[in-house]
Amino acid sequence: MRGSARYTAGMAAEDERELDYYRAVEDLFATLRGVPHVISPKDFQLLREWWKDEIPLSAVRAGITEVFARHRERGETDPVVSLSYCRHAVRKQARRAAEMRIGASDEGSPPPTDPGPSLEALANDLIATGARLQPERPRVAEVVERIAAAVEAASELPAAALDEHLFALESALLATCLDALDEDERRSIEKRARDEAEATAATPEARDRTFRAHRDRLLRSELGLPRLELEA
Repeated sequence: MRGSARYTAGMAAEDERELDYYRAVEDLFATLRGVPHVISPKDFQLLREWWKDEIPLSAVRAGITEVFARHRERGETDPVVSLSYCRHAVRKQARRAAEMRIGASDEGSPPPTDPGPSLEALANDLIATGARLQPERPRVAEVVERIAAAVEAASELPAAALDEHLFALESALLATCLDALDEDERRSIEKRARDEAEATAATPEARDRTFRAHRDRLLRSELGLPRLELEA
């Protein structure tokens, strides 16, 4: 395992599923942050606690993506740097997953809608976008392909958490694609977005929100990025 290999080196006899659990969480956290992430000893202990408490991987993923989604929603600039930021959301998602399992066992409960085909279509759109961008923007293409893999893995999540998960993945997609552009192209997009915000928003807070909205729109248009939304 990448960043957390040193914590699991002595676990050769342990169930491989446990290591897969840690890898999946580490990979998702790195994807949402948009940068490589090394699991700290403190975070590794939290991961082991989730595993021992039999918290489903889907609940962990849902809790982490909820935190990143809320972070973006509030326009916060300080990064989420530790799994400990997500511990309350993960516990909440675990309770929700347990309630859904109980509800699903009630007689007459309708079968849940399978989001798999929609997620597969989204992932395929991203893969095609990455292939198109590869010749001229290989760093951006790598980001898009990484997000595509995270979208494919979302089929394990409970339906109630999918919108937040995709919202967080879209945030990661836009932020990391912007960072992957060359400096001149990134500055050009940000200047155009700032000029539009200055012309249309009256207060500093409104200008900041408008700038982010215009920047995301210009970036999406420039790269031809699909929206990460499930079909209604």
